[in-house]
Amino acid sequence: MYIYRIMAVSLIAVSILSSNLYADIVITKDDMILNGKILEDKKPQYLIFANYHGTFTIKYSLIKEIHRTGSFEEDIKVFRDIGKEVNDEEIKKNYIAGEEKLEERLQEQKKDKTENKKPEGTGVILLNIFYDRNTGELEEVLPYSSGISFSGEFIVPPLPFLNDFNVHGLGGSISYYYSADNDRQVKGLSLSAGPIWRLPVNLSGYNFDFKITPFLGAGWYSIINDEVDKEAWALKMNFTLQAGPEFRFGSLVISTGLHVNYIHDSSAPMEGAGLTIGAGYAF
Repeated sequence: MYIYRIMAVSLIAVSILSSNLYADIVITKDDMILNGKILEDKKPQYLIFANYHGTFTIKYSLIKEIHRTGSFEEDIKVFRDIGKEVNDEEIKKNYIAGEEKLEERLQEQKKDKTENKKPEGTGVILLNIFYDRNTGELEEVLPYSSGISFSGEFIVPPLPFLNDFNVHGLGGSISYYYSADNDRQVKGLSLSAGPIWRLPVNLSGYNFDFKITPFLGAGWYSIINDEVDKEAWALKMNFTLQAGPEFRFGSLVISTGLHVNYIHDSSAPMEGAGLTIGAGYAF
């Protein structure tokens, strides 16, 4: 379905990065060879290195070579290539110890970030405007639509069934929809609600959220066309999706992105996609 295809594209707009653990070999200028794991690289000043014998800070001015390897087997090969005697068990022990110390360091850093994280607010209120290009059977009759919505988002408590889906919050929206061309017109007021996902993004050192809000609801719509002498009203189900970056400047919130709208009708549904922009307050 058209809407689901757009939703799928939105949901993959963000990628997840993972860190791999590798062995490392450092050769100093006095020909000391260390195998283990580089915990932190502060080139050109120094690096922090760990293996079974401990954790060391080594100045770059004392380093002759660095070999970044993918396993202790590769460490063994490097030793043999440079003509050094090899103790397989010693090299493996240093490799494993370096990995363990790196993992401990990563966990400590993650814990520090969590403890130092500023307390999160309880919600956001937003006022959005949107402008869509209509598609489907009514595209030639009503090519464009626009509207305004007022929405509220609230942080949810740690409920297991929501945590399983990584839901950040729950939201509700009241929207006014308008589409007209010559003597044809559809307009209405709708209420909708749904889950909210926030995906943290870092772009060139700037942090913001990529927010996805799929809302399902219903509205009371009026329809006017050439064949109807007076306004006709009908209750219709509607689906709305907004997906895009959200920027915060203190309590000020600026939201932009893709807007998808679908109003269900058994004979001629209204559907379209466009852009939305909004501003609000985080509390």
